[in-house]
Amino acid sequence: MKILITGATGFAGGYLLRNLSSIYGIENVHGTGRSLSKARILCDEGFTIKVGDLVDPEFVNSQLTSYDLIIHCAAKSSVWGSYDSFYKANVVATKNLLEVIHSKQQLIYISTANIYFNFQNRRSICEDDTLPNTFNNHYAATKYEAEQIVLAHYKEAIVTVLRPRAILGVGDTVVFPRLLRAHKEGRLRIIGKADNEIDFTSIKNLCRAVELCIEKNEIAHRQIYNVTNGDTINLWDEIKSVMSKVGLSTELKSVPYFLAYLIAKFHEIKTSENSHEPAMTCYGVGVLNYSLSLNINKITNELGYKPVESSKQTLNDFVSWYKTDYKPNIEEL
Repeated sequence: MKILITGATGFAGGYLLRNLSSIYGIENVHGTGRSLSKARILCDEGFTIKVGDLVDPEFVNSQLTSYDLIIHCAAKSSVWGSYDSFYKANVVATKNLLEVIHSKQQLIYISTANIYFNFQNRRSICEDDTLPNTFNNHYAATKYEAEQIVLAHYKEAIVTVLRPRAILGVGDTVVFPRLLRAHKEGRLRIIGKADNEIDFTSIKNLCRAVELCIEKNEIAHRQIYNVTNGDTINLWDEIKSVMSKVGLSTELKSVPYFLAYLIAKFHEIKTSENSHEPAMTCYGVGVLNYSLSLNINKITNELGYKPVESSKQTLNDFVSWYKTDYKPNIEEL
């Protein structure tokens, strides 16, 4: 079986590339990415990486047509930017991939639990629960639109949508590195009462979910599955635990949620969508204040999913990696 991982130069895509290569053989698992420098690193390790933009139909049609399975991880996953930039990266790219998927082939779409967020506490959310009337940002809106396109695919390919929640693990350069950087810069504040509970998704657990979708593809066909570690935790307790383990003070000032939200709204109003992400966003403030957990009964009952790693183990592994091997991206310097 020939497998393609889109977004292989990113955190989740790169981990899936290595994981599936260990199962199906490095010669049978290829990747795509837009970063030439990161692609070269993977190529030096023996991987086949095709550098190009999925928005370009010529690249997709000429390079990506010979695969039995595509795991679509590539996305614009920032919380800031123009709608057009998100639409191209998340919707147009998905449409282009679906054009080269035909009967008996499979596409697993890595979506996001971001689509559930509505600035309220939500617990044990099921896949068919009501979604917000208006999505909280362009990322959520375009990821959901791409989901619907995948599930409506008309060429009889096997398609599945996975909705992980805050993917973490060794190699993560987004979730906790952002929090730790904000703390080092004196910008991190506890928002609200610090009693919100959330779910994480270990990259190892996402890999396991993907493996099950491949093994039980007929059951997973045209299905949506939540994927988490299955152990809802207190967000601020874990943030402080990580800070302590990397040698940072756990003393943080608190800001009432309504005040933090107003400040974030001010930052958003004065910042163009085409410029850098503002120092605070309404979504970022909301995530640090509200509880959000997912029900994983569906993937457990239908595919036999069992988390292979707990959230605490995920964070312990991340801390060990962060202290010894983490290197900030150029834009973080």
